[in-house]
Amino acid sequence: MKQAAHIRWNSFFSLLSAGIQLLTNALLFLGVARFYGPEVFGQFATAHLLTALFLTVADFGLDVLLTTEVARQRSNANHLLRRFFSAKLLLSGLAVLGMCGVAFVPDFSAGTRRLIYIFSLSVAFTALTNFFFALFKGFEQLQHQTRIAFVQNVTLLLALIVLGFFTAPIEMFAAVYTGTRLLGFCVAAITAKSLVRLPTFTINIAESKKVMGQVWSFGVHLVCSMIFFQLDTFLLSLWKGDYAVGIYQSVIKLVGLLLVLPDVIINALLPVLSRFHGEARAKWEQLGKLLNKTLLLLALPIALAFFVYADRLIPILYGAEKFAAAVPIMRAAALIIVIRFVLETYSVMLLTAGRQLIRMIIAIIVTVAALALNVYVIPTYGAYGAVWVAILTNLFLALSLMLALRPLFLQWTFDWHYLAPILATIVLSAILWKTVSIRYGLPLAFVIHGWVVFFLGYTKAERQMIFSRTSAGSTAVRPNVP
Repeated sequence: MKQAAHIRWNSFFSLLSAGIQLLTNALLFLGVARFYGPEVFGQFATAHLLTALFLTVADFGLDVLLTTEVARQRSNANHLLRRFFSAKLLLSGLAVLGMCGVAFVPDFSAGTRRLIYIFSLSVAFTALTNFFFALFKGFEQLQHQTRIAFVQNVTLLLALIVLGFFTAPIEMFAAVYTGTRLLGFCVAAITAKSLVRLPTFTINIAESKKVMGQVWSFGVHLVCSMIFFQLDTFLLSLWKGDYAVGIYQSVIKLVGLLLVLPDVIINALLPVLSRFHGEARAKWEQLGKLLNKTLLLLALPIALAFFVYADRLIPILYGAEKFAAAVPIMRAAALIIVIRFVLETYSVMLLTAGRQLIRMIIAIIVTVAALALNVYVIPTYGAYGAVWVAILTNLFLALSLMLALRPLFLQWTFDWHYLAPILATIVLSAILWKTVSIRYGLPLAFVIHGWVVFFLGYTKAERQMIFSRTSAGSTAVRPNVP
């Protein structure tokens, strides 16, 4: 029970961090879309997705490895941080140069190219900030990440309000975003100094090679996963223009923001799952089952809202006329949300079980399949074709991960407490379809879903585990700081 309470506190801090980030990004994207229209929003979205892609290059699995290694051997945190930091600096520099190089692609518009240059600097600052966040996760002290996210994103929100009031050029939005990433890095470095001795800002090529040899499978998986998730938008930008990207990303950005929810929970559980796999295999499986069910239960009401009320949500968020073409894309994206939430557990279970090579191979295969399908579909069917390719490839990814963990899949899925909420959501969607307005239907759906979750979704033992009130004191072990 003490461990459960500690997990809840870490989940709470992780939720606060993600909530602040979610709110800021939502206001940023919605503001750009509403005030600048689909074309400029498409330029902004293209530059931002390239930032996410090259941020993955700068990460290359080092953050996850640092978290899991510090969780296993906290007394050795100083040495681990020093070893990995040199490789982090090298990768961050290469990511910035790579992103600037992509801007020379001739098919990009001039506006997109300018935004890419500005956003490229944010890659290095965000990558180094996330590196320190990984350290905090390893110590299971996620309150530091929450505080830094608050400072960084509140500053960004205040600046965006001022820029919006004066209708500043879109490049100013990008510049302010980059500046707040620098602020976050500075605060994270100061905070990390209270836990460990900060490494020097030098690149040791020999040490970096050793680390890369240790982390390459993590990195290939992360890069392929990011390419897989963002490839369609990049191809739409090249072949269909900024307007198609704006329509498509008006929905995909919402999906990306919602995917913060599984990240929140996984961030809190990753160190615990890493320990349990080595120390208590039964607890590892039990916690994995609870994680898988919780993510499914979170996904179902969101998917219902996307599917049933897409034609009313799009006008509310973006305006009735400019983004009307996004309605069928939002309905299709409801399936993506359920699939992505469910597959995350299988991915993290493979990671904590040390089966990273399998994750990497699956990611490579799915990325190649997505590329082949999108090259065929996007020139003819545009954004609507891209979203159906995303559904098929995400389904293939989920089935591949489940196949790699067949015993867990059979144990978790073919359970009444798992299947009942799915059936209830399907029935509720059919009842609400075109019969109840969003004003009454959406609150009603969430109330009914809450009842289903509590009484049908979780067993009595699972409810006791989740809602136990045992106090957790800190279980983190702080190393001696020289």
